[in-house]
Amino acid sequence: MEKEPLYRPWGDVSTAFWDRPDTVTDAQPVGPPSPAETGQAHKVAPAPEHPRGAIAERTTTNAPSDIPEAYRDGILFVTSAFSSKDPEVLQRAIVEAERLNQAMTGEYGERDARTISVREMSGWLAHLTGRHADATRWYLHTVGLLSALFGNGDQRTRGSARRGVTTWLAITDNSAAVALAPTVLAMAVAIDGEGSKTAQVVRQKMNSAGSPPADAPVSSQGSTSVSP
Repeated sequence: MEKEPLYRPWGDVSTAFWDRPDTVTDAQPVGPPSPAETGQAHKVAPAPEHPRGAIAERTTTNAPSDIPEAYRDGILFVTSAFSSKDPEVLQRAIVEAERLNQAMTGEYGERDARTISVREMSGWLAHLTGRHADATRWYLHTVGLLSALFGNGDQRTRGSARRGVTTWLAITDNSAAVALAPTVLAMAVAIDGEGSKTAQVVRQKMNSAGSPPADAPVSSQGSTSVSP
């Protein structure tokens, strides 16, 4: 990977990393990390600790118009925390992202771009707080949902896949990296192609981590599902 991608939440990502057209069957959705995996119990967040509309007013000119108005303050609160180094702020953002996920899943369903965007925010927060394996699981989940909704060639699918590989490369726990490696490789192949630079980078990491040899081609028909 060239360097960690700049992630601007709610569908805006850095310059395209995935440069191959679709050649394989779309990836399948997988489940997001469970509370047992993340070590955090699901809980309802309090309202964001800022006056309603305060962040929205400050960022209105930059906020995409497809943010649901009812959830705008919460979403902008979470995204504003992405640049914070304060653990308390990040923890509040994690809780708020879970509240948004629950509410928006109930209103829009799981296979909706707005719901998926909120789940991607949870993945990025996991990455920012050093829970890289949890972040990878979130992105394996969102890549599958985006692929089913928009196809492998869509920029949103490719951006989510790029972040999935980035978060997996950041895992320092060797056993966790090895456990996720086959699924991450299958995702990279499904989205970017068997001989792509991304797949090569994943294979190199697998080999250095002591994962089973990754020289054999990965079937483009293989599922990318992972058991949480």
